[in-house]
Amino acid sequence: MYQKSAAAAAAIVLLSSLGTAVVAQDTMGAYKQSMDKMNSEMKKGMDDPDATRSWAKMMIAHHQGAIEMNETVLKETKDPMIRKMAEKGIKEQKEEQKQLGEWLAKHDK
Repeated sequence: MYQKSAAAAAAIVLLSSLGTAVVAQDTMGAYKQSMDKMNSEMKKGMDDPDATRSWAKMMIAHHQGAIEMNETVLKETKDPMIRKMAEKGIKEQKEEQKQLGEWLAKHDK
């Protein structure tokens, strides 16, 4: 009986760690996708010959990448400090995107 219980416990630990590995892999994939998208969008901002407009466009893309990464960690973490920082980050990044978008609307060619 003890051997069956030990084997069952070992199987549960193994399956749990595999589940954690799959979640971690999915999370890392989400982070990579956010980074790739952000980098692609930031490069588009570099096409503007005006350095100030270019910076604003790149920052909007950069902030979007941060928002997406914050959203990803909120799906996975239970840590109260990290959750608080991610929620704050989303709010602040969206506000700055709005400000930069408004500035671009006034200063775009």
